[in-house]
This record gives sequence, structure tokens and C-alpha cells, in this order.
Amino acid sequence: MKINKLLFFLLAVFSLNSCVEYVNNGTMPDGPEPPEQQKYTAEQANPDEAKYIGDVFEFKAMLNGVDVTATTKFRINGTNITGKTYTPAKLGDHSVIATMDNLTATFKFKVLEKEEEPEPTGNRIEYGGKSYPVSEVLWLVHAEAGKVVAYNRSGVTCTVWAMMAVELDANDEIVNQFLTFAYVPIKTNGKLAFPNNTGGPFEHLPGGLVTINGNDVFDTTNVTYTFAGTGNTAPADDVPTPWSGTANFTGLATGANSGNSAELFWNGAWTGGGRDLMSKAKMGNIMNGFDAKQIKNFKNLKSTQVLKISK
Repeated sequence: MKINKLLFFLLAVFSLNSCVEYVNNGTMPDGPEPPEQQKYTAEQANPDEAKYIGDVFEFKAMLNGVDVTATTKFRINGTNITGKTYTPAKLGDHSVIATMDNLTATFKFKVLEKEEEPEPTGNRIEYGGKSYPVSEVLWLVHAEAGKVVAYNRSGVTCTVWAMMAVELDANDEIVNQFLTFAYVPIKTNGKLAFPNNTGGPFEHLPGGLVTINGNDVFDTTNVTYTFAGTGNTAPADDVPTPWSGTANFTGLATGANSGNSAELFWNGAWTGGGRDLMSKAKMGNIMNGFDAKQIKNFKNLKSTQVLKISK
């Protein structure tokens, strides 16, 4: 009898479980849906632009894919900030806590030390904060009929030189150019002084020009040349043209307007000779008699002559 009652009880339990499982299989209980999970995140918004001390770091916050930066408060290293930007003054990791209502997100950003730009080197023109290469220096003295023209400048006998540093393209057109005209005092022995073997100072003539990437950026109104104590060689007296030597110098040219400034750096060979620079020009407009685009012709002087200073 006891065995029968036990079997009856087990069958009843089994039947009840089967009914419940059958009714609820694959169905959801009635009632309200569970609330959507809130995903609140925060991060740096401009990691590619802001990396260094002094940069403006910008932050943003998102809630379930919606931008909630405007209603988020940011705290940097334990200090509240106003708005969403921060300009750090210290290197290293910085901790950020973002809050909106009862939501919180945290992250870190690193501030790096900005590497100094390497100092430019080589033969170049520096203009507008950038460097532009030059690869040739050509010096031409004003000569007529085989004689160097002499000028009296306040009792000092001088010659006139076109002083040019250039970079040419494959068609021998000027890319970068530092061109000035200057009076150069002759030697005490009455012989021709080259620009890098005279005590100077030079007096600038109108008509100079600075060209960058093929564009004439300004006319020069003044120039100051400084020659180093070494690296400057010049031909001996009465050496026939074309001349050659080495030069180690800088030149600072300025123009009439604000921002008109360019500096030439050169350490290397120079070539030169004598040319009729002013047969068609007045002293106040020397460029009319000198075509800077024809440097190839000046560079390849093949005639040899000893130029005497006219008296």
C-alpha cells in the first residue's frame, strides 16, 4: 500500500512539472520590459591634434551613442574644469572623471614633451619661418669694354657686384633666389676686391630680389653680409675670368614692407666674372640691365680676360 502511494506521488509531481514546462516553453512572462542598460563613456575628443604641453585638449561624453558632452562635468586630476577643454601645463598622465546625473566615466590622457624642431642646416634661404635650398652662388662685377667700372663713394673707390644665390630647376629656371647688388671697396693696393676678401662694409643698391618657389616675394631695400673667419678664398690679383673660390657667409635682406625679410646661409664654392650689368640701366634701377633668369649664361663664362679697374 505504501509503495502504491509513493508511485502516485511521483507521478503527480512529474505531471505537474510537465504542464508548467509545456505552458511556458519559449514564451516570456507578461509584464513591463526590463529597462535599457545605460552605457555612459567619456574620452579625449582630439587625440591627433592635442598631445603636448600648451595644446588644448578637448573631451566628449556619450550615453548609449548619444553625445551628452554639453550636460557632462569634467574633473581633471581632482579639479573641476569649466566646459570641455583643458590646457595642461605638466607632463605625464592626467586622470579625468566625467559625471552626468548619477552616471560616471573615467579615463586618462598623456601629455608629451614637444620635441624641438631641428635647426636647419646647409645652403639655404630662410623666409617666413621655413628653409628653401640654394645650390649655386654667382658673383658678377660691373665691367665695360674689359674694364671694371669704379665708383667713388664718399671718398672710397668701390666696384658694383651682383651677388646671387640660386636654386634652378631642370630647365634652368629659378626656383629660389637671393639676389642683391652692392658696392664693394677695392683693395688698398688698388686691385679688385672680391666680396669675400674685403673689409667692407657693403653699400646696398636698389634692385635686389628674393624669389621663393618661383615667386618673387619682395624687392630688397637693404642687405647686410657677414663673412666667417674661415672658408673664404678668392683668386689672386689679375687672375683672368671666369673666377672661382669658396665663401662662408650669411646675408640678411629686408624689403620696404613688414615681413619683408630673408636670410641667406652659404658655405661652399662660388663662381663669377665681369658683365655689363648697367648698359641699359640707371643706378636707381639696376635690374633693368640684369636679367636674373639668364644665370646659366653667366655661370658658363668661357672667355678669359684680365679685368682692370677703370680710372
